[in-house]
Amino acid sequence: MSNLNQFLDNNRDYQNIEFFPTSGTFTAKITGWHRVCVLGGGGSGGAADAGGAGNSRATGGSGGGFAWDEIFLVKGATVTVTIGAGGVAVTQAATGASAGNNGGNTVFGSYMTAYGGVGGAANSGVTTAIAATAVGTTPIGGGLGNYVGGGAGGISHATFGNWATGGGSAGSFKGNGFASGTISGGTTKGATGGAGVGGKSGDVTTGDSIYTAGGGSHGASADNAVTSQGVGAGLFGSGGAYDRRTITASTLFGISNATTGYVNRNPLLSLTGTGAALYTGSAHSGGGGYGSGTNPSGTAGTCGGSGGMVSEAGASSVGAAGRGAGGGGVAGTNSSPVSGAGGDGFVTVEY
Repeated sequence: MSNLNQFLDNNRDYQNIEFFPTSGTFTAKITGWHRVCVLGGGGSGGAADAGGAGNSRATGGSGGGFAWDEIFLVKGATVTVTIGAGGVAVTQAATGASAGNNGGNTVFGSYMTAYGGVGGAANSGVTTAIAATAVGTTPIGGGLGNYVGGGAGGISHATFGNWATGGGSAGSFKGNGFASGTISGGTTKGATGGAGVGGKSGDVTTGDSIYTAGGGSHGASADNAVTSQGVGAGLFGSGGAYDRRTITASTLFGISNATTGYVNRNPLLSLTGTGAALYTGSAHSGGGGYGSGTNPSGTAGTCGGSGGMVSEAGASSVGAAGRGAGGGGVAGTNSSPVSGAGGDGFVTVEY
């Protein structure tokens, strides 16, 4: 039997929110409308070690999908929540190459499914091109939107050297995710940053040791530029509370927008930050990490892909991807490189 509130459009001011960083059960606290956001896990990047040959390539993983909807639930109703894990990082401990791992699917009962991203690819000892990492499956059930995560840039460059691309950004309320930059030129080595939810990371088309910055929440980063990161929303570029992967509380009640200033209390609806550039630290909410030749590459903000990395001096690992985003690829010589893990999925329920 239908509830009158369902037809009167009541209770859509959403004063309370619950987070699901891990799987569990949601129990409706009220009879009324609930705004639910569902984010799939991102794919991890590929890893390649050329040994003494100095010739390796690896691409990042693609971002997980995003679905959201307004669902009417009766108080006491329960919904099973399954969180898709990000693709596990790959370690290449000896000469050779390993593909990344796919991210897991995030499911909100029978209502919505956001599918995980695809793992990146890698090769070693050859100059064979690597195609762009494919996007995942389009989510289902999102009455307000179903958006796929972005892929990761391919490497068409046939020149001897070490090359890696960043991870794709997750799908978001803004739309489909963006791909990381591609590599089609350069002399000996280079890596692209991770994509942001508002733009891709820059491409590498020329130069030596070029590591492009991460895309931002409101724009792409520049090609062949180390310090020109993707933009955020003007003064709101910091992303405010809930940046990166720091969300741990399972339930927050009665939070007004004033608590976090200009940022919506829902971290999946607060993607306003800049991407990261080399020497500037980590990205903010919605921004991608920078590509790097140092350890590690740039950490991404929520839903932003981590940067690709060239590793030539000892064991090294790619920085963390944002929730739901793709991990960066890693390529190197005699370095036991570790690719970027995909960001775990996430669910928010507002009521």
